[in-house]
Amino acid sequence: MSAIITIGYILDTIISFFIGAWFARFYLRHPFRRGPATGKDSLIGKTGEIKGMLKDNAYEISVDSQIWRAKPVDPADKFNKGEIAYIKSVNNLTLYISKIKNE
Repeated sequence: MSAIITIGYILDTIISFFIGAWFARFYLRHPFRRGPATGKDSLIGKTGEIKGMLKDNAYEISVDSQIWRAKPVDPADKFNKGEIAYIKSVNNLTLYISKIKNE
């Protein structure tokens, strides 16, 4: 009779482990549903301050204390030094920025 109880405990332990692992996979893959913390994808959605104008309709922009080369998404947009811009995308080492809409 004790062998049946021991087998029951072992099966309960194994089943509990697999059920727990199945639920935990959601939290381990996407902890707190945060975006990327590093890399070029982490820059998208941030804002930066225009530090200066470069040639060919490009700008120097400061994002997280780093200076980047930026181009406007809309070529008609003009930015002034000290203006805040929104980062829409990143291609190689160039940020593509747009004006912040005040609504």
